Amino acid sequence: MNRAAVERAIRFGLAVGGEVAQRSVFARKNYFYPDLPKGYQISQYELPVVQGGALTIRVGEGEKAYEKVVRLTRAHLEEDAGKSLHEDFHGMSGIDLNRAGTPLLEIVSEPDMTSSAEAVAYARALHALVRWVDICDGNMQEGSFRCDANVSVRRPGEPLGTRREIKNLNSFRFMQQAIDFEIQWQIEQIEDGHKIQQATVLFDPDTGETRAMRSKEDAHDYRYFPDPDLPPLFIAADWIERVRSEMPELPVALSARLQADYGLSPYDAAGLTASREMSQYYLEALAVVGAAQAKPLANWVMGELAARLNREERDIAHSPVSPAQLAWIVARVSDKTVSHNGGKQLLEAL
Repeated sequence: MNRAAVERAIRFGLAVGGEVAQRSVFARKNYFYPDLPKGYQISQYELPVVQGGALTIRVGEGEKAYEKVVRLTRAHLEEDAGKSLHEDFHGMSGIDLNRAGTPLLEIVSEPDMTSSAEAVAYARALHALVRWVDICDGNMQEGSFRCDANVSVRRPGEPLGTRREIKNLNSFRFMQQAIDFEIQWQIEQIEDGHKIQQATVLFDPDTGETRAMRSKEDAHDYRYFPDPDLPPLFIAADWIERVRSEMPELPVALSARLQADYGLSPYDAAGLTASREMSQYYLEALAVVGAAQAKPLANWVMGELAARLNREERDIAHSPVSPAQLAWIVARVSDKTVSHNGGKQLLEAL
């Protein structure tokens, strides 16, 4: 058993407030598809390693922004399948099996999102969280973090409609485009008198459209049963507690602390906790310049410094301006030793 994969699952479960199961069971998920040569996937079904939990997302910006809680159903360990390559071959598909069999943590949410904007906000929050607790590098281009979106539409007051699953979305922009197209397509189909057929679909970024890949199975079609070759996974309580003791302060808690202790707005606190690197940079600079400069420092980090980093295509972990240097600039602007424009020139010169 890959101990590191299990520990990452524990970290995730604790981060979202889920229940980490002390006993979970691996199952065989049976289906035929070219990216799965042995005909079944090792997964978890009835007893996953994490159950429940929730994630608070912030949707939109400015006065129209709002927060929403998205419930999580489960997170289960499974083996990754191969990668189907549909774009690189004319009239056929290729299969890349290099990643097949590697550990994967699949996170399933409840149907709490009602727009593409909410879905993207949830995906961004999840992406930030798994990087924050250091269980994933978040690289979407390489497939370290990828998303599937189940989309259905319904008239007000009616039950959830038939869903279609958009597979392997590897950018937030494509996710929003794919969901928006799929919503409109399903509405038009229903208004024209057609029924939506459950299916797995792919999004084509070149056309901005989704296309059906195969009919979508329900859980009973996969014929789940406990894997006879794998014993149950037991996680001792002291292992869970050790992982809990090593967890960093989570974004929600840090955001609340920045607002309560330093008087920052929810917008500023959300920006400064967008990534662990951003928050660490800010807190290091704040320790130098002092709590009285918390708001001006936030403005400089998310304003002038962020603008330079974006222009130079750097992330804050590789900032040419250290936290101590930015703290010095903020202090000198505050005590009027230099003007604001002078401070900007100093920042650009470093």
